[in-house]
Amino acid sequence: MNLKRSYRSLVGGVWAGVLTTCLGLATVTVWTDTRDYERTIRDARSTAEAVVQALGQEANRLVSSIDMLLSAASARVDAHTFGASPHYTRQIVSGLMAHIPAVMAVRVLDGSTNGVLFGQGGAGSEGRPTDAELVRSALAVGQSELAIGWPTRVGPADSWFVSVARLVMPRPGETPLVAVADLSLTELQRLYGQLDLGPNGAIGLLRSDGVVLVRHPYVPDKVGRSIAGGSLMRAAAGSAGGSFDASASPIDGVSRYGSFQRVTGAPLLVTTGVSKDETLAAWRDGVRQDAAVVLGISTVLVGLGFGLTRALMRHRDLEAEARRAAGMLSAGEARYRLLAENTSELIVLAHDDGRRSYVSPAVRRLLGYTPEEAAAMRLRDCVHREDLALLVTQARRLAAGETQVSVVCRARHRTGSWVWVEGAFRRIPGAAPGEPAIIATFRDVGERQRHARALEEARITAERASQAKTDFLASMSHEIRTPLNGVIGYADLLLADRTLPGRHRRYLDRIASAGGALLTVVDDILDFSRIEAGGIALAEVPFAPAALVDNAASIVRGLSEPKGLALDVALDPTVPDWVRGDPDRLRQILLNLLNNAVKFTPAGRVAVRVAAEGGTLRFCVSDTGIGIAPEQHDRLFRRFSQVDGSIRRQYGGSGLGLAICKGLVELMGGTIGVESRPGAGSTFWFRVPLPACPALAAEAAEGRPAPVRPARLLLVEDVPINQDLARAVLESEGHRVDVAGDGAAAIEAVRANPYDLVLMDVQMPGMDGITATRTIRGLPGPEGRVPIVAMTANVLPAQLETFRAAGMDGHVGKPFKRAELAAAIARHRADGGGPVPLPALIDFEAFAQARSLMGPERIDGLLGLLAAELEQRFRVRSGDRAGLARDAHAMISAAGLLGFTGLSDLCREIEDACLAGADLPDLQRRIEAARAAALAQIETLRAA
Repeated sequence: MNLKRSYRSLVGGVWAGVLTTCLGLATVTVWTDTRDYERTIRDARSTAEAVVQALGQEANRLVSSIDMLLSAASARVDAHTFGASPHYTRQIVSGLMAHIPAVMAVRVLDGSTNGVLFGQGGAGSEGRPTDAELVRSALAVGQSELAIGWPTRVGPADSWFVSVARLVMPRPGETPLVAVADLSLTELQRLYGQLDLGPNGAIGLLRSDGVVLVRHPYVPDKVGRSIAGGSLMRAAAGSAGGSFDASASPIDGVSRYGSFQRVTGAPLLVTTGVSKDETLAAWRDGVRQDAAVVLGISTVLVGLGFGLTRALMRHRDLEAEARRAAGMLSAGEARYRLLAENTSELIVLAHDDGRRSYVSPAVRRLLGYTPEEAAAMRLRDCVHREDLALLVTQARRLAAGETQVSVVCRARHRTGSWVWVEGAFRRIPGAAPGEPAIIATFRDVGERQRHARALEEARITAERASQAKTDFLASMSHEIRTPLNGVIGYADLLLADRTLPGRHRRYLDRIASAGGALLTVVDDILDFSRIEAGGIALAEVPFAPAALVDNAASIVRGLSEPKGLALDVALDPTVPDWVRGDPDRLRQILLNLLNNAVKFTPAGRVAVRVAAEGGTLRFCVSDTGIGIAPEQHDRLFRRFSQVDGSIRRQYGGSGLGLAICKGLVELMGGTIGVESRPGAGSTFWFRVPLPACPALAAEAAEGRPAPVRPARLLLVEDVPINQDLARAVLESEGHRVDVAGDGAAAIEAVRANPYDLVLMDVQMPGMDGITATRTIRGLPGPEGRVPIVAMTANVLPAQLETFRAAGMDGHVGKPFKRAELAAAIARHRADGGGPVPLPALIDFEAFAQARSLMGPERIDGLLGLLAAELEQRFRVRSGDRAGLARDAHAMISAAGLLGFTGLSDLCREIEDACLAGADLPDLQRRIEAARAAALAQIETLRAA
């Protein structure tokens, strides 16, 4: 009975706690949401008030500026009676209007006749039909404030303007004057449109009687509509500023929290409004989220209440089962001990402090100790000192809460040797204080460790062999390419001399051919290394297959014609005119196959056939040569492999050409094969996916680079023969070349002279090219940004990546080709290789008009002032946007006044770019060129 009563009390307490928690959570949530609602409304009203205050200040400045303009115009018209110059009046009024973009026209009216005494801009000189009504309004208002007319629509583009009038009393007894300005409401609409109060926010400018003048969002048909009687006008009655509650707008029906402010000196009202729905949208989402959270937590609490109730109901049954289980535990423990003592793995029960309460008999087989001896040993006596720290770290992880950890370490055998064991440590769940808390199992992993050590040694050996191969390729490539650079380069220079005798030209042709053959062998080895290392990236560009095949055939024709071989080319009509792929690698494959066909064909013909098969092209190169036995076909595409040794002795070659072709074709996603019999010739074919694409423009298809402008170059090279060769090639292109013998000399040259490009050798005595490049990149100013192109015999992928990491912009391999060197200079030079575009600076017709209006002497003085301004302007440092914008703004009107319209337009473009945050380097180069040209033009005009 006592147990039942305590159970009922406990269940009642659980449900009381659940219900109290749910009610309290709901109460706190409602209170928090109510407070957030009030804060949201306050924030919306504060936003509207802040924006309306800013707009009010802007409107006050606008009214003040218009009032000053109208007063100045009236004063000047009044001064006309004393002989003041109307021309000077127009200059003053034009200057004032230029500072008020919203003013379209200004006129001064006779207050008694409504006649126009002075007018400028738009309909200023003729007046408007509404001027009579505006004069009456101005006379009624007096001089206390401006009079505002009705808004009027002009033009087909829904443009609006409104006339503003000021009453001026010149002297007692004289006719009053009324100065009128037409204001572009479209200009004010553009200003208001730059402000953002949300998608349904609203900004407006109203007359004091409720007539809408400007509104954002813009609704053309609502301009001129009166909203008198609405909540806004009721709140604004007799008040200089304030706010009004959310109510539906008479313009678009949207409810807003709004604010208003009257404009000083004019019957105008500035209003702003923040949408009620947008303001409360986030709050409503928060309320829904809070409700969902409260409901979810309440559901969880109720579920916990039911769960606890069920748990308590089972409590008595579990207590009875626990008594029965205690009786069965001793029997189970005996069975587990029997299992532990007969398993092959060592089992240890330990406490958190490291004491071992049980060690299984398997310790005799594993380590040679008795269980009692093993339990008494200290940890540092049985674990290798190099592995002890790892074992302690894993034990700490177990103590920190991890359920299981493992470790591989060396344990001491009774004989003194070390045994590799793997231990798995688990925490015993529910272990009582004083009982073992950790169970560990150990097994022998010595054989596994020996295998792992052997694999690691094999991996290190393989990596060393691969690195040795890479180092050998890099060294041999550099050592072979460096002398080849001089051989091939000087041969090309001499062959360019058309005055050489035929016999000498034949010798040079043989030298160039021998050098080219040796370079081909080196390139084959490097290409194969790149393919194996995955260092070749394929291009995806449009090209014409017919032109590609014709180009490859024309190159090989020089080898086939001396042997009397016919070279045929045929393209199937289904081959697309233009496809997308890598033309350079395809040309490399075709040239390799064609060279082999010509090499192994003593007589007969060589044929190239191209056919389309779906989205792929099939290339076939057939010959009538010596042929290949079928059993030798599988050796053809292996590296350093030919049919037999006699082939290499008779025909030469590295045995890499076909292996490279196979690697490139497979890299493109294609296949390659051969069909051949001894004495019946051979047909090598390959098929690659080349999708059709549209044709390129004529200029791009021709591929002819534009002539390169001469540049100032720094050649960094330590070998005299390479210095002379590169300098001769570069100077023949018109470039100015300075030479530095090592990296240190290159750094000093870059500090002393401005260069368009630096051609940097890599391996040099003293300071090498990579160290010099890193030093140059650390220099301040333009010196640190000079383009640097590596010109070296080091062309392996890993070496090129090292060049880029050091700060080099590109590379040209040795032996270099003149076309590749010229292309690299054009691509990387600092000035971009093209002339700086200049606008047409002066409009001579506009200049002639200004000269006839002002006279020669005055125009000469103004030209001198313009030249002085140009001398001082546009000298700001790079990145000073504010200074550049100020200089450009100052020159817009000065240049345009004297007819330098092109210079004025460029200055306006620079000012806009500065304000918009656009890129400036190109504009700065253009303004520097335009500045120099304008100064020269001014000097010519003044001398005329």
